[in-house]
Parts: sequence; structure tokens; C-alpha cells
Amino acid sequence: MGEPASPPSRRDGELASPAGRASWDDIRIFNAVAVGGSMAMAAEQLGLSEATVARRLKGFETELGLQLFTREANRLVPTAIGMELSAEAGLVESAARRFAIRADAARPRADAPVRITATTSISLLLTMNATAISQAAGGVEIVIISTRNRLDLARGEADIALRMTRVPGEPGHYAQKVGRLMQALYVRRDIDPATAPIISVNRETSSRIDDHIMAYAAGRPIAARVGDSAARYESIRSAGALSMAPCFMGDADPGLRRLQPPPEQTGDDIFLVSHEISRRRPGVVAVLTALRRLFKERQALLAGRSVETSGNP
Repeated sequence: MGEPASPPSRRDGELASPAGRASWDDIRIFNAVAVGGSMAMAAEQLGLSEATVARRLKGFETELGLQLFTREANRLVPTAIGMELSAEAGLVESAARRFAIRADAARPRADAPVRITATTSISLLLTMNATAISQAAGGVEIVIISTRNRLDLARGEADIALRMTRVPGEPGHYAQKVGRLMQALYVRRDIDPATAPIISVNRETSSRIDDHIMAYAAGRPIAARVGDSAARYESIRSAGALSMAPCFMGDADPGLRRLQPPPEQTGDDIFLVSHEISRRRPGVVAVLTALRRLFKERQALLAGRSVETSGNP
């Protein structure tokens, strides 16, 4: 006996059929014939010519090395193995249909809300200007996701990100520096900074801010450590503490006074990040434009410029 014929070689870019045998298209054609009972009905259902169905079915049987149908008068009747495989083919087609439905449901609608992820402090700035952002973007609904976690834009976990210092280097991402977030020491105007309780941060959150506060404290005890900048601002405002807060919060509050200029070493660059997939949506592009305008208008406030300082440790 001679050696079995070698399988035909594939062109570069072509995938092998699942399990080296049946392709999904062939399974679909086979199932349509099994359900409809004729090539004519299968051809009509699939939008193919009857000749194409006949050719593909014959090739499918040859590839499998099985006879799937017996030919009777005006009808194709599945063989025993044909009946078994028809049941499996139905499951494959149902799974493919569910796949398409789920993928379609996951695809963002053109009018879907635009999701923006940011740290707590930047999320507060966005919240303060949410209606202006939406109006500038033509009425697009926005969703602000406040988190320190880096949501994956490529996987669709968010549409736009505002990130501090570190930006993704993977292909498909677009990043633009839109400002710098500065923080400074604040205390309430009716509180003596020399006796105010001092709140610092967890070193895991920011060793730079902790170092600056500890240097200012000069040996005074630390009452608490709070990682969230918006929470530190609230402790200054409500509890009479002395701590660092973003300048756009502290400088805008008439009840607080800044004790020192914002130290450069505790500042963070702000990057506006998007991905090529989400940028295909006009709503995302409109919100990106509105955010660029917002950060341009708020640059001085974010950087803490042109505010007098007073007070000593």
C-alpha cells in the first residue's frame, strides 16, 4: 500500500480547521442540509448557490472520510453518523449565534455614555465641571469612575483615562499632557498651624508627600495618615487639621489658607489618555476636546499659581 496523501499546504495566514478536520463554515453547511433535507433548501437559507452547497458538502464528506447522507428521491437522509454529527453541528451553530449576540451586545452604541476614569482628586475636578463637559461635548452623557486602579482602555473598561505621570506605552494608546497637579500645606484660617493636628499620607500612597509633611512637622506627632487627597482636604476643612491638599481645592476655599508655595517634588503631571478603539466614537472625541479645553482653562488653578502664602512651622 502506498503512503497516504499529504494534506494540502496552507497559504500564510490560513488557519487549520478545528481538530485538523472540520471548518466552521462546512459544519454550518452540513447542518443546513441536515435540517432542511435538501441542498436547495440549504442553499436558500445560507444565501449560496446549490452548486456551491453540493461542492462544499462533497468536500466535507471527503475530508472527514465519512458518508453523511444517503440520496433518496428529492431528499438527503442523514446516515447514522450523519444524525449524530448533525446534533453536534446544531450545538456548534447555537454557540456561534450566542457568540455573535454577546459580541454585538458588548459593542458600545454610538450614543453610549462616555466613561472617564481618574484618581479621586481629578474625579472631584471633573464632577465640579461635569455639566460643562457634557454641554461642551454636545450633550454627551459622561460617567466618572473614581479609582486608583488603572482600568484597561484596550479592553473597554473605560473610554478615557486621566492619569498621573505614568502613561501606557502599548500600541493604540494616545496620551497628551494637559496640566500639572500641585499640592500644598493648608490649615483653616481660624486654626493656629503651630498647634493644629497634623495629617500625613501612607508612604505607599506617596512617599514624596509624606516626606514633605514630616519635614514641616519637624518632630511634631502625626495624628493620622490619609491616602485620599479629597479626604485630607475634608480633614483640613472640617476637623481643623493641617495637611496637604490639591491646590485647586485649597485655594478655592475661602476658609483655608496656604502655608507654603506648593513644592515641586510633590507635583504630578496629568495625562489625558485614550485608545484607538474608543476614539472611533464621535462622542468620545467630543469629550476629549471638552477635557482639553477644561484643563487648559484650569491650568493655573491646578498648578497653584498666584496665591499668597503665610505661616511658619
